[in-house]
Amino acid sequence: MELIWLEDFVELAAVRNFSVAAAARHVTQPAFSRRIRALENWVGTELIDRSSFPVKLTKAGETFFESGRDLMREIYRLRDDCRHDASTGAEVLTVSALHTIALSIFPELQADIEKKAGPFNTRMSATDFYDCIETLSLGRCEIALCYGHHLGPPILQAGRFESRKIGIDPFLLVSSVDADGRAIFSVLDGSSAEAVPLVSYTMDCFLGKVQSDLVREMRGKAPEMYTVFENSMSEMVKRVVMQGKGIGWLPESAVEREVQEGRLAVLESGLTDVELDILAFRRAGAGAAVMEKFWSHLPNLD
Repeated sequence: MELIWLEDFVELAAVRNFSVAAAARHVTQPAFSRRIRALENWVGTELIDRSSFPVKLTKAGETFFESGRDLMREIYRLRDDCRHDASTGAEVLTVSALHTIALSIFPELQADIEKKAGPFNTRMSATDFYDCIETLSLGRCEIALCYGHHLGPPILQAGRFESRKIGIDPFLLVSSVDADGRAIFSVLDGSSAEAVPLVSYTMDCFLGKVQSDLVREMRGKAPEMYTVFENSMSEMVKRVVMQGKGIGWLPESAVEREVQEGRLAVLESGLTDVELDILAFRRAGAGAAVMEKFWSHLPNLD
């Protein structure tokens, strides 16, 4: 049996709806249903009565739910105890963050908080958007740091979480520069109708979804764009843009130094300035002392 199956079952038992439970677990409903079925196969009997709406637990499901929930709690308590025993006595904060936030924003954020609250150790997992959210949902981290924007996918629409807007990171369209410091590409100067190469995010990542809508908004107002490179990480997009392969959208935090030094130029896109919200999430309820201390000193722009 996999622990993730047990977590799925506990969520389904709480909401009694497959689609709502799947959304809370941040997986598609077919994938969620397969995992519930896998758990039933492991147990050897049906745990869910699917003939009613909302769904109900079978008698076996009721029995399994009570013991299974306690087992899940014990497993996480055991994990926390082991981590505590293995530590050197220093407080450790577990954080999951998008790659750009982990690289360009969190180090300064941690330094600012430590000036006010004292030092603490951090266990950081830099990952993609969906894994970041799932890690928090499963209790594998205490704090999740993500971007938010109305053009991107929704965040934590179900479940008991607290959130805080801790900053804003403008999303800039940039180009590399020539020997005279001028952008080698432009989208609005009207001098050329030729298509412009785009260093693109993959469509399965958060920034890729935001970028896709921006490109759509620019159609008819600027030359067409064609993809010359795809990657889910902004650091890779930045490197390829700096090689002169094309233009690309990047969070300001990722390119601030390069723009100030004149190695990248910010392009006028003709769109309203795009700003990404920097969001911090935690599970509701009291947490570890180090997490509460960190949370209480976070900026709050809400």
